[in-house]
Amino acid sequence: MSDPRLQAPSAQRNRDPILDVLKRVLPKSGTVLEIASGSGEHAVYFAGALPSLTWQPSDPGEAARASIEAWTAAS
Repeated sequence: MSDPRLQAPSAQRNRDPILDVLKRVLPKSGTVLEIASGSGEHAVYFAGALPSLTWQPSDPGEAARASIEAWTAAS
């Protein structure tokens, strides 16, 4: 069985600058709905970095949803 996790090189490059902004603009706790989550790499990274927030990724694509699920399971 192949690994359904997708990888986006841009996710690795931009996750820390995005996280810096999220830390400034998001509330201390709550739920964040991420629209068009793509591979799911950002959701897993941000959820780990911001544990008082519940991250809810979403994507219309079947492959993306499988990737999000796989990244979540692997984390």
